[in-house]
Amino acid sequence: MKPKFNYPTEIKGKRKLYSLVNGVSNPLETISGNHRIAGDSYHIKANFTDKNFIFSQDKEFVEYILKQNHKNYYKSEIQSVTLGKYLGNGLLTNNGKDWLKQRRLIQPGFSKAKIANLVTIIEEETDRALQSFGEETEIDLYDFFHSLAFTIVAKTLFSSDIDENTVKELSKNITEIQEVFAKEVRLPFYTQVLKILGIIDRNIEKSKRSKAILQSILDRRRNSGEEKNDLLDMLIHTRYEDTQLPMSDEQLVDEMLILFIAGHETTANALSFTFFEISQSPQTEEKLRKEIINEENMMFTPESLMKKSYTSNIIKESMRLHSPAWAIDRQALEDDGLKEYSWPKGTFIILYITGLHRNPKYWEQPDSFIPERFDDENAKNFAYYPFGAGPRLCIGEHFAMMEMALVIRKFYSSFSFIAYQNELEKKALVTLRPTSVKGKIIRR
Repeated sequence: MKPKFNYPTEIKGKRKLYSLVNGVSNPLETISGNHRIAGDSYHIKANFTDKNFIFSQDKEFVEYILKQNHKNYYKSEIQSVTLGKYLGNGLLTNNGKDWLKQRRLIQPGFSKAKIANLVTIIEEETDRALQSFGEETEIDLYDFFHSLAFTIVAKTLFSSDIDENTVKELSKNITEIQEVFAKEVRLPFYTQVLKILGIIDRNIEKSKRSKAILQSILDRRRNSGEEKNDLLDMLIHTRYEDTQLPMSDEQLVDEMLILFIAGHETTANALSFTFFEISQSPQTEEKLRKEIINEENMMFTPESLMKKSYTSNIIKESMRLHSPAWAIDRQALEDDGLKEYSWPKGTFIILYITGLHRNPKYWEQPDSFIPERFDDENAKNFAYYPFGAGPRLCIGEHFAMMEMALVIRKFYSSFSFIAYQNELEKKALVTLRPTSVKGKIIRR
């Protein structure tokens, strides 16, 4: 009897067992290895949950799921349920009409005009952070950029002063939540163990504590009576089209938490990777400095920061090699198929962005850092999705690119960074991050 569905090549036997075990500690190596064995798309069936997964690093497949037939795919229960119990129902975890309503409410706060008004704040916070560097300073840039990016989000989006201890507590909570979440997703049978040990309950308490901190920011704003004209003001005063009611405090805090996480973590990770790559390429640093000199007084204007430039090429190439959003998950609402493949309703789709960005089918010298490749007039059509694609394209893309361009130009107009390592150790949780980027900063 002919099977009803035609999955891509299945990962079975010893390789499947290896994938299930090694995938917990090293998902990038495991998934990349499976693609080398099975091709650009493969299928794996989870024994313990009887769920079917399709992994793909094929450009046509990725575009089909995220663009052409996006209405048939929700964020999977991996994020909407498992991650949602920690982060709530914000843009990252929500689905369907609820997600669309929230997106429409928040989108105006990330228009290019709104973002352009934030340049001065980003510049001030960056200057303040860079003042701590002497003639030579030993540093872990990963920690530095997390602190800086967190402060920038607090000041730009919520006009809030958060003390250093609170920043550290929120950052620590977010990291620990991701660690537990990763174990729940990659070892579903281990979830019961985590429950019995009380680890999940402790994680939920960390989430509640983080939300309480954000609620206090919200309360202070309301009690102050001040109008800041920032994203938080917009969220407080905005009304749903159908009911003319405002967002509940619970929804507001959920959105604030998501924006804090997405707004600081992915940017901090991307900057850490970018500075490492520049440290490995003297010719890139020299070319960057020439652009900074040529831009003169214009280099920190919104127009200069947002336009196509060598600075933006560096960021794009770094995010190609080390995309913080290393995978995108979806779940089929109905039976579906593409070309020779077909799959049933409920199938989990894992779009492996890291693999797509290094796929030799689409990229020459895929593992090399070559910012100039983005000078290509066809760059818009590259197999390149660091911010996702389709209706769920990252709402903060322009904000993140502008912020990173400003930080890079500010730093390299006065300093150099010499990394102590030639290779980075990476950790793939909800986002891809380096474990550290240690080195020495030298004032020029």
